Amino acid sequence: MTKHFLGAFLCALGLTMACGGGGSGTDNDDQHDEHSGGEAVDLSAFEGPISGDAAAGEGVFANFCEGCHPGGHEGVGDDLHTSGDSAAQARMIIRQGAGRMPAFGTDTIGDEDLENLMAHLQSYGMFQ
Repeated sequence: MTKHFLGAFLCALGLTMACGGGGSGTDNDDQHDEHSGGEAVDLSAFEGPISGDAAAGEGVFANFCEGCHPGGHEGVGDDLHTSGDSAAQARMIIRQGAGRMPAFGTDTIGDEDLENLMAHLQSYGMFQ
């Protein structure tokens, strides 16, 4: 029974950490403009058309996003269907993190997989 409890505890801890839990409770939402008190944020490095494959992005989403955004809906993370973020804002948030959401650098989600993920997110109605 102790092994089962330990396994369940470690699994829950892993999900909490992957979704940005366990932090200091302070937000770093100032990294994108809707949370920066109106300050302009340079999104030029994150601009560009979405060039990925939505079907391939579904797997990226399942691996990195589903735990906090189940089906793209609100869970530990926000509802992606109603986020209102532009594609550039979403790329920046994925790469740099925001609030409780951790950053996913190119060592975790490569550039091609990021574009596939963006195409999958677009299938949720994001970036309209």
